[in-house]
Amino acid sequence: MSKVIAHIDMNCFYASVEEKYNPELKGKPLAIAGEVKTRHGIIVTSNYEARSLGIKTTMRVGDARKLCPNIKILRPDMAKYQQESKMIFDLVREYTDKIEIVSVDEAYIDLSDFSEPIKVIAIIQRRIYKQLGMPSSVGVSFNKFFAKMGSNLKKPLGFSIINKKNYKDILWNLDIGEMHGCGKASTKKLKNIGINTIGDVAEANEVILHSLLGVQGLRLKNKANGEGNSELKYTVDRKSIGNSKTFTNDLIDEDDILKEIKKLSEKVSSRVQMRNYVGNNISIMVRFSDFKTITRSKKIPEFISDSNDIFNYAWELLLEHYDFTQGVRLLGVSLNDIKKAKELKVQLDIFDKKDYKEEEKLRKLSKKLKAEFGDTIITDFENFDKKDKSIITTSFSKDFLD
Repeated sequence: MSKVIAHIDMNCFYASVEEKYNPELKGKPLAIAGEVKTRHGIIVTSNYEARSLGIKTTMRVGDARKLCPNIKILRPDMAKYQQESKMIFDLVREYTDKIEIVSVDEAYIDLSDFSEPIKVIAIIQRRIYKQLGMPSSVGVSFNKFFAKMGSNLKKPLGFSIINKKNYKDILWNLDIGEMHGCGKASTKKLKNIGINTIGDVAEANEVILHSLLGVQGLRLKNKANGEGNSELKYTVDRKSIGNSKTFTNDLIDEDDILKEIKKLSEKVSSRVQMRNYVGNNISIMVRFSDFKTITRSKKIPEFISDSNDIFNYAWELLLEHYDFTQGVRLLGVSLNDIKKAKELKVQLDIFDKKDYKEEEKLRKLSKKLKAEFGDTIITDFENFDKKDKSIITTSFSKDFLD
């Protein structure tokens, strides 16, 4: 049975991220360059408005400004791009872990296990655009090469399907320079002997290709004939599982924010338990209406996967760092430092498992008592014996631990 491989490629990724954070840039020529102030800085990427005016990657900043005097040029903000990239691929992982991340803005996804793979990748592409505000193009095929070629066929927001029946009609008439993996030097050599299209290289003599390009020539022929590799290199050592949501209208009411944290925690829990993971680190992400983003995390004293546990720790962490004075555009919850539950071996120096949970209850009780009565009546819980702890817990649990 054939594989079903999707390639997702973010459109003008750096520029799209900048437009997301500053909507006033949309519709205007925009480029990202390593050095903005000098004429010799190099353009890293640009949006489609800039490209339509002749702005190209590797062009010098000075030359770009000659072509388009009003172009906006920004320096790369890699921390911001990495953050957006993580959110995108975390969304993909809500559906499958069979993903090979090629770079910050593109990945291959193996959809072979799904009964409706086209529907799944279409939903993923739509969610990335609607929820995260990031446009992408998608190619779907039976191997990685054709999937990559498919994602290049239409930008922005393209969706192409290349199968064993249509690949010749779709690809073989394309210029050989558009073939993924065929660089400028190889293109020139091939055209010098009359190989001008992908179809030409597909039908070319192997001896001639090998003499001209070596092994690379044979690889190009195989790829053009649909014999490209379909095996993905998965990232198997996962460190976290999370979910985030961008809101159409900013949230500020405490109840609304609580409900969303609850929903996110339930989604995280479902994904964690489905994969038999547990974790002992919680993190939250909050993006405000001005696009300022904070990410906070903390180690927790137990390995968890239950939705209520994830929610309680996430909500506690949010309350420590947010005062409900700003509108919230995005919320995210992650369970980190995850490991397979069957591999977990909890070793406690003092308490057994039962006493360990009791200590955690007392820690929460101590915090609530201090908030209610101040420090004067609270002694050091570490110095209580077990009898004292039992009395305190029994007396106050109904009022303070529910």
